[in-house]
Amino acid sequence: MSDNWTSIRSRWESIRQAVDGTLPSPGMGAALGAGRLGLSVNPVAITGEPGAGKSVLYDALTQAIRTGDRDSRRSPDSEKHRTAFRSGSRRSQASVVVIPGQASEERERALAATMGGTASPHGIIHVVCWGHNRTWQRSGQRDIEEALRREHPDVDRESVRAWHLRKEADDFRDLCERIIEKRAAKRLRWMIVAVSKCDLYWDRIDQARDHYIPGETGNESEFCTQLRDLADETSIDIAVLPMSSRLIRHQFLPGLPTQLFQLDDEQLGVLRTYFSDSLQGFLAARDRGAPNGGH
Repeated sequence: MSDNWTSIRSRWESIRQAVDGTLPSPGMGAALGAGRLGLSVNPVAITGEPGAGKSVLYDALTQAIRTGDRDSRRSPDSEKHRTAFRSGSRRSQASVVVIPGQASEERERALAATMGGTASPHGIIHVVCWGHNRTWQRSGQRDIEEALRREHPDVDRESVRAWHLRKEADDFRDLCERIIEKRAAKRLRWMIVAVSKCDLYWDRIDQARDHYIPGETGNESEFCTQLRDLADETSIDIAVLPMSSRLIRHQFLPGLPTQLFQLDDEQLGVLRTYFSDSLQGFLAARDRGAPNGGH
């Protein structure tokens, strides 16, 4: 799989250079629209931690939001959509389920229903955000602050980010165990790890890349270890892509400094286009009857 990690890193670097303007930007890319009959259906699940940006990513792919829209709200229930993905003259229909991130009976039911049986997805978009999760409820914010103050009296943005990264790694471990050990999602062919909200940390985007993509060094994150195991134990295709669905300000906890976005609308469009094109590649490979997707 080492050659594949090199390819995945190379793809990431191409996107980074396009966003920074050192490579030509891609064309308009693909878009999702209302589903129609007559197209084969690609079941896709969108997973990830609470506040990682799952619903807003789907909205961005369907072009249902615009830069400057207000931040999305927490989605306690699974969201089901049927959409047609278009890239030029090519169309692929997808049945998309957005799995709620917060621990609940609804999440467990959604995961069991989505991952099990003959209706399991062909693809998973797993959304992560390098610890920039939005905590919706004030009670949840207090719980995080109290947990961190038990470790150290000074709570800052980096300590909150590290707390979310630990939870993110635990969540991804659970997903990988479902796939590898519990043999869930038996029809799974591909996974895209969507590293979202990267407009908030573009000045450290290389650090985010190294956190999510296995490399040559032995000092890898827990997330990299789980992703490497998933690649070794299955035959699914994997992509890891930087993504930003909208430009917003982010506050880790009340009282902490607000973090501002570092990209503009044009750069946001480049990220969306590269992500959409990669997704279309996986879906089109399925429609052509290929055993796996493409990077």
